Amino acid sequence: MGLETELQISSSEFNNKFKESPVRRAKRRSYLRNVAVALGNSANPSSVPALSAALLNDTEILVRGHAAWALGEIGVPRQVKC
Repeated sequence: MGLETELQISSSEFNNKFKESPVRRAKRRSYLRNVAVALGNSANPSSVPALSAALLNDTEILVRGHAAWALGEIGVPRQVKC
């Protein structure tokens, strides 16, 4: 499973995947924050669709904020709607 796919993991999928792992203590939002940071640091344009989806659809503001940061690192211009 690639990082782009990980960024789409639901709460129940996260809990099942990390049921017996210390990662579960960090919670889904912190895990996905780290995934977004890794994708931003990779600066791979193929990550843009997954990051854009997280920015628009994730319920956690922490994840959305880091997805926005990652898109900026990749070089996607910020679009502001007034």
